[in-house]
Amino acid sequence: MVKRIAFIHEEVDPYRIPFFERLNGSKGIKPTIFYCQKAHPHRGGEVKLGKSSQFSEILPGSLIKIPFFEREMKYNPCIWRKLSEGDFDCVAVGGYYHITMFFAILWSLIHSVPYTIISESHLLNPRNRCKSLLKKLFLPFIIKRAAFLLPLGKFQAEYLIHYGGKVKNIFYFPNTSDVDFFIEESNKYRGKKNKSKKELGIKSKYIVLYVGRLVEEKGLFTLLGAFKEIKNNYDNVTLLIVGEGQLRNDLENFTGEKGIDNVCFAGFVGNKELPRYYGIADIFVLPSRDEPWGVVVTEAMSSALPLILSDKVGCRGDLLQESKNGFCFESGKSRQLASYIGRFLENPTGIEEMGNSSRGIIKGFDYSYCEKNLRDALGKG
Repeated sequence: MVKRIAFIHEEVDPYRIPFFERLNGSKGIKPTIFYCQKAHPHRGGEVKLGKSSQFSEILPGSLIKIPFFEREMKYNPCIWRKLSEGDFDCVAVGGYYHITMFFAILWSLIHSVPYTIISESHLLNPRNRCKSLLKKLFLPFIIKRAAFLLPLGKFQAEYLIHYGGKVKNIFYFPNTSDVDFFIEESNKYRGKKNKSKKELGIKSKYIVLYVGRLVEEKGLFTLLGAFKEIKNNYDNVTLLIVGEGQLRNDLENFTGEKGIDNVCFAGFVGNKELPRYYGIADIFVLPSRDEPWGVVVTEAMSSALPLILSDKVGCRGDLLQESKNGFCFESGKSRQLASYIGRFLENPTGIEEMGNSSRGIIKGFDYSYCEKNLRDALGKG
């Protein structure tokens, strides 16, 4: 029997598209994807739906600002009609924050159609009292009534359980990358590392890599502060920052004002070209102050890089094994971050060993893992 599933996502996500294409080509599951909006402008470039356009739709809608809420809410009223026309066996809602998601859950309850929540929320950051109270009143109602729950990982599962979810209803559904693609492509570039470095104008022996948006919550000033300390003791290292965002000018000015040399801003790089940058790097750092998951971590691990993650990174509970494939530092602590970077530079053999461990770990969190867990959840639900 074929299970028809409606996935409702906040925006077009390039990391989920290959998974949805895989799912559509498998037996027993027929997905339909509804997006509340196109990919967010911060991603840079155009995110194309590819083959998934055959079973995906970007819904017309608007943004609504409600007092006391941090972000604008997406409102796509046609979701009610779309679900009514679809004859779905299950509705998978990407969170609960937006009005569209609330409508989808309400539709499911009224029509007795099982629903699930794909949750990226965690308890790593404190919330204001007003918001916490609203959650305590509202979340248990929708979480307890879900047929099953799809948290991205361990910390997200703890969040759902905190608000009434049951352990037996938890099935992990990480936002992972195309692991096989990054393994294969990064290996190609690692084999011609010196050539790629020369093309990018990088002369240093070691490269510390960051990939992501250049925005406040990513903690990039902490990273630059740490790298300033590193440069006081090590000459043969470059900080490579890949990505675009509103803070780029501020970050470049900061490096100039503080006299931090060997910092390279590569700008936006498309997914297909990213393995080139992972392939020439030695250490991957994600210094975020607030990070629901961190899919770039899965790319770095697939590319055999050791990790240094802040304690606010949501995938840390699943993907970082302390001292085996990397280290965790306290968000905002530049000196602590610098000490971990220095530890790698002092022990180059540890870079390769921990990088290989990263790749071994991430092989267990690929698309097949997500598909298996989804099938197990659907069988239970």
